[in-house]
Amino acid sequence: MRLTPVQIAVFKQLTREIFGPQAQVWLFGSRTDDQRRGGDIDLYICGYTQTSKEIWDAINRFAVQAQLKLGEQRIDVVAAPAADETPLLIHRVAAETGILL
Repeated sequence: MRLTPVQIAVFKQLTREIFGPQAQVWLFGSRTDDQRRGGDIDLYICGYTQTSKEIWDAINRFAVQAQLKLGEQRIDVVAAPAADETPLLIHRVAAETGILL
């Protein structure tokens, strides 16, 4: 996994603060592979309490706060589908290949 301990701590802290203490953050995508270089940071959030209408605001707050704390980074945040939403391929890939932070 190609994240620093500081990055991991910030992502976990922001997940608790913004999405709730029960929420989890998973790393997926190219940063899970130690042999690769570069790439954006793909995060998958699940177990949140926001509604499907509120989740976009929470994702944006998370991304802004992460940028403020870590500096400019390419961070993509995907939230697990709400109960009333149909899962997409990216949800399945993130859930199946992600690493819990």
